[in-house]
Amino acid sequence: MNNLLLLLALLNTFWLAYLTFIVYKKITAISHTKSDSTVQHSFKVGLSRFNPFQNMGGDQSFVLCLLDNTNSGAIITSLHNRDSTRVYAKQIKNGQGESQSLSDEEVKLLAKTVSN
Repeated sequence: MNNLLLLLALLNTFWLAYLTFIVYKKITAISHTKSDSTVQHSFKVGLSRFNPFQNMGGDQSFVLCLLDNTNSGAIITSLHNRDSTRVYAKQIKNGQGESQSLSDEEVKLLAKTVSN
């Protein structure tokens, strides 16, 4: 009885090791095919400072554009005045604003970032 339990434990251990090896091989094969198909892992970044309120302050507001290699990503805009700072984020898909309309500064920076 003792020998039978030992044999079952050994078979179970070898079977588990074999399954782990198969899963590992499949995961590494998948990761290699993904890395081969997405060779370019680059980001495009654009930054522009501006003054939205002509009668006060300097260029304390900014637009930050973060895009991937398909020109999709986000635009982050910070509007600063004497009393507060507001931050807005807008989604970009294929070089276009997804659902919100873009301001003039955002449109200029998006075009500049896409062309770089």
